[in-house]
Amino acid sequence: MGQSNSHKYTMPHLNGFTAAVILVVLFLFATVLVFGSNIGKVLGFLLLPLVLYGFTRFRVVQPNTALVGTRFGQYAGILSQSGFFWLLPFYNTISVSLKTGNYVTATLKVNDASGTPIEIAAAIVYHIDNPAAAVLDVENAHNFLQVQSEGALRVLATHHPYTNDGAAESLTGHSDRILEQFRRMVQERVEIAGISIDETRFTHLAYAPEIAQAMLRRQQAEAVILARQTLVRGAIGMAAGTVEELERRGIVNMTEPEKARLVTSMMTVLLSEENASPVLNVSGD
Repeated sequence: MGQSNSHKYTMPHLNGFTAAVILVVLFLFATVLVFGSNIGKVLGFLLLPLVLYGFTRFRVVQPNTALVGTRFGQYAGILSQSGFFWLLPFYNTISVSLKTGNYVTATLKVNDASGTPIEIAAAIVYHIDNPAAAVLDVENAHNFLQVQSEGALRVLATHHPYTNDGAAESLTGHSDRILEQFRRMVQERVEIAGISIDETRFTHLAYAPEIAQAMLRRQQAEAVILARQTLVRGAIGMAAGTVEELERRGIVNMTEPEKARLVTSMMTVLLSEENASPVLNVSGD
């Protein structure tokens, strides 16, 4: 049966306390008939089994639980109200929890968009929104969610790089948008099972062990290069500012070779990782 609005109509039922009063009255009436005339005995013996069967039709529906009913192999509606009820004869029911659940995928090893092997896992918060679909349209809604969510996670990881390469959203740099995309992907896949996805988040995201050390060294090298570039730009600005300020104030008049030696010495001092002691030879007028 495909998912449709017909999955959500209410199964026929009576208030359990009202039905209990009616059945007790019928039971007393049948008991009186049994001890009456011959015709009354026949009617009493026919009525008693029906009344006793009626006492087996009571159901207690707990909060955040729904009953999915079938009758002679046909879908017969759901009962999602909590309380004490009496169901019509020949209705079979299956209880479905509507409570919010949490599923954490296995740690998957996949290649990202750049072909780099990574490990990824995610947590999915969900609840059953359509209990009839969860019972009638799939074999096991929770197992269905597990398989579909791991499939969606694999697809997601292969369409995005682990880190930002400047041309695409990365798993580490754009997690909010990517997690929303992942939520929609899972929702589309589990719609048939009557499941609603509330939230998704990554619980594990890392390079695969065999390349983790190499990628760490690469990241460290890139960080060193960026730091050096920043230092060089700062040192150039300071050296140029020093020469300009000396000439503007008329402290010294330097030839081009002297300016070059001054800049070289300043760059050595500013960029050296050791304690440098340059000799500055600046001549006056």
